[in-house]
Amino acid sequence: MTKKSKSKTPLPRLSLAKKTLWLFSVATVILLFSYLAFLSYHKDKIFPGVKISSFYIGGQTTNLAYQVLTKEFKDRTDTLLQLTANEQKFEVDLIAPSAQIDLEAKIKLAYSIGRSGDVLKDLKDQLSLLIIGQGLELELTYQNATNLSSQLEKIATLIKTAPEDAVLVFENPIIIQPSKQGLGLDTKTLNAQIESYLSLKTLSPVNLPTTVLDPEFTTQSAQKSKDILESIRDKPIILSYNDQKWEINQPTLYSLLNFKSDNLLDQERLENYLKSISLKINRPMKNPRFQVNSSSYKPVVTEFQTAQVGQELNIEQTKSLINQSLINKTRQITLPVNTIPPSIETADTNNLGIESLLAQGTSHFAGSIENRIYNLKLAASRINGVLIAPNEVFSWNQTVGDISASTGYKQAYVIKSGRTVLDDGGGVCQTSTTLFRAVLNAGLPILNRTAHAYRVGYYEQDSPPGIDATIFYPTVDFKFKNDTGKHILIQARSSGYSLYVDLYGTFDGRSVELTKPTVVNQTPPPPELRQEDPSLPKGTIKQIDWAAWGAQVSFKRTVTKSGAKMIDETFYSNYKPWQAVYLVGTQ
Repeated sequence: MTKKSKSKTPLPRLSLAKKTLWLFSVATVILLFSYLAFLSYHKDKIFPGVKISSFYIGGQTTNLAYQVLTKEFKDRTDTLLQLTANEQKFEVDLIAPSAQIDLEAKIKLAYSIGRSGDVLKDLKDQLSLLIIGQGLELELTYQNATNLSSQLEKIATLIKTAPEDAVLVFENPIIIQPSKQGLGLDTKTLNAQIESYLSLKTLSPVNLPTTVLDPEFTTQSAQKSKDILESIRDKPIILSYNDQKWEINQPTLYSLLNFKSDNLLDQERLENYLKSISLKINRPMKNPRFQVNSSSYKPVVTEFQTAQVGQELNIEQTKSLINQSLINKTRQITLPVNTIPPSIETADTNNLGIESLLAQGTSHFAGSIENRIYNLKLAASRINGVLIAPNEVFSWNQTVGDISASTGYKQAYVIKSGRTVLDDGGGVCQTSTTLFRAVLNAGLPILNRTAHAYRVGYYEQDSPPGIDATIFYPTVDFKFKNDTGKHILIQARSSGYSLYVDLYGTFDGRSVELTKPTVVNQTPPPPELRQEDPSLPKGTIKQIDWAAWGAQVSFKRTVTKSGAKMIDETFYSNYKPWQAVYLVGTQ
């Protein structure tokens, strides 16, 4: 009988999915245990990948990192930094500046990376550290920064070699002594190198960083200047206007050259040179001056000063022509002169709308010294005959100009720096005050008016206080506007000890109402002052200041036209009390 063998039952096979799941589970467990081991190992250590400046401190405890970096910083600060330049050796004492770094704060920050408490964020940060890493920069400060600056300044002085400018020697031909470059310390770079060294970023610098110092007048610039100067040796540049000529020869051109830049000529010097020429060419434009013959029923305007066409050297265009001449070697330049026609032609004399007397201003100057009378009449002559066009603003300072001895004025008493003193043009304010009164009465808009510092007796001889206007060239001005639509003519004259300013034009129907000035807060003058004066004979007493009460004064002006108010304003004056001052001779 044949014996039958028993068959074995096959083991169950794992499916691919189950194998994958099993392998993944095993890997996960391994990774988890590895990660937990990683965390356990770095429980009190900084995670790998972190560095401070150039030092990796990952895997170190905060104490160890602090000890290592503190020692390194101390070694660097407790030393004399040895530097070399051009075979010279220099030392920088790094102890004295007392450098400090925020090491403790940075180590705490380094330890906190990957430890925020957010599991996912921490895992991401820890992976980033392992793959990329992260660096922290130390902040460096000095307790005695001036010491370091002082040391570097001394080194800079020792190492510096000044550049030498080229020199032109006027021989025939001109000789050039070449320029030389200088050497200087690159302080900015050295500061950065020391800071980087003390911040533990880099090793100690060895060589002093230097920079080349270029001369202001290089050999190349000197060659340009030489070429220009030699080109006009025998053929100077001739500037001409009508029968006047000016020559830019070699010495003149040399004085105009710019040795500090690539420009051929120093434009400021050239402009000043041309301004000196313009003094012999320029001529101001003058409008005609007119006189009114008021003896007839209708005023007749007659001319008493002809118009003058102005002319002015065009300096900018001349500069351009001279600059071009040095390039294209032209040697003859006709100076460009602009003409300035008068704004009013003499032929328009009786077509200006000067039809009637609009208003008059008056003032008296009895008791004035001779020079004061001379000055006020001179100022009156300079506004007499002036025409003001429609919508034009009259400016006293622009019309009359500078008040000084150079413009014809004599010394008389003026208010200056809180004193009454002798100065050029004393009395001119009598004329500006009289014009102010005429403008008030004419109802014209007043744009600028300043009262005197104290009450002046002359202005109250025929008027209450507060109706005056001071001027002081060029800062204190009197301005008003012609809004009548026609020209206005100013005519100023004197008779005896009275001054009159008449305004002629076309009456447009406006009416003017002035209230009586209100005087309040009057204060008495201080006691008189007597001062010794060695220039006066002994026993002579001369009064130079007169007592005046202080006060605040105001008045109103209303101007109406066709029933409508054009102007409704109040004028204020604040006068200081003034003491009488006497000079007592001691000669």
